[in-house]
Amino acid sequence: MDIESVVADAKDLCYRVAPAELANSPLWVIPQTNLPPLLGRDTVCYGYTSPSLDMHLHHTFADWEGIRGPVIVLGNLNIERDFPARTYNKMLGTTLHELAHILERPSLFQPRPYNQQYIRAEAIRVAEAVSRDEEGDGSTPPWTTHESRFMRIAYHLRHRAARLGYDIRPDEVYSTERYGMSPAAKYANAIKAEADALCAATFRQICSMAPPPHFKAIYEADQSSWFQSAPQRQRKNDEFDITT
Repeated sequence: MDIESVVADAKDLCYRVAPAELANSPLWVIPQTNLPPLLGRDTVCYGYTSPSLDMHLHHTFADWEGIRGPVIVLGNLNIERDFPARTYNKMLGTTLHELAHILERPSLFQPRPYNQQYIRAEAIRVAEAVSRDEEGDGSTPPWTTHESRFMRIAYHLRHRAARLGYDIRPDEVYSTERYGMSPAAKYANAIKAEADALCAATFRQICSMAPPPHFKAIYEADQSSWFQSAPQRQRKNDEFDITT
């Protein structure tokens, strides 16, 4: 597969489904194979992002001009291995997944001063965190870091992509089934009418409105079902602000 062509298509898709948010902003979609092992090549994720990822990786960008912007790392080797029949579709779906995390933030990236020594150490720690499987004890809610706000944005993005003719399944953007929740297609269908009506709205406008009752009901039922079977655990204070 021509990964550079996939990256170009992924970037184009992002700008088409979130034109207002990404206007005048650079965006980088970086395959893991473009990174050194110390900075994320060995990721076990299908994709990840973080608010300072441009600071961590900018020296690996061929087109870096000193202007900050959001970054998505694609675990292209992992996707090719696990989705051989729909590799391209899954890469675009993963791109939308990470874009949803970016749009969920207060800003596209975290404004902060550049301290080379600190940023370098932080970049290495982030790469280490995404290069090992999580060891959960079953007490963390499955929707942690993927709450209803994220899901709403993600399925809106997927709906916009579908309207543009892209073949991306809901579970290729966010597979709720992997976490014992209701099927992704069920969530996506619950958001469809709203997504049709708000296809030109900004995501800030969308998230300022109450979610569709059916979508909310599915999410709350999944939460209730989980809480009846396991205790809640709060995220540890030392967990990194990385979303995968």
